[in-house]
Amino acid sequence: MRLAVSGLLLAVAALPASAAPENCFVPEVHGTTRVLVYIGDRKCVELREPETLNGIWINQFEGSVFHEGVDDLAKARTVRSRVWLSMDDQTVKPAGFVPARGHAYQFTIIARKAKGMNRPPLEGYGHFGASAGLVLVDEVVAWKDLGKVGY
Repeated sequence: MRLAVSGLLLAVAALPASAAPENCFVPEVHGTTRVLVYIGDRKCVELREPETLNGIWINQFEGSVFHEGVDDLAKARTVRSRVWLSMDDQTVKPAGFVPARGHAYQFTIIARKAKGMNRPPLEGYGHFGASAGLVLVDEVVAWKDLGKVGY
């Protein structure tokens, strides 16, 4: 996540003290623009031990929703989930797996849930801290692209 410093200062002022600590951001300069870069969930979120999870992941623009225990896309569309699924440079992905925006995936993953899985809006995870829970993927064990989806 990269935000202009002036924009970040406004955002930080609106966030409660329990949001990501200040040391989770490092300053960078890109041309003439100063930005603060988030160093990642592995370093800034208290995580549980890894576990094997199954479910449906819907990968949208500015949205990432994981429906744990759901094995059918139609059911995933009817069940509200507020769990953000996150992958990073340490996530082990199978050859050929390149997530596409606007697609849904059926998954078996080894992942770590955040210790806090019921956070209030603006204190949560993902885009604007709007997701109550977080699942950080260590390894994608099996996947199936269910195709394009729209919400």
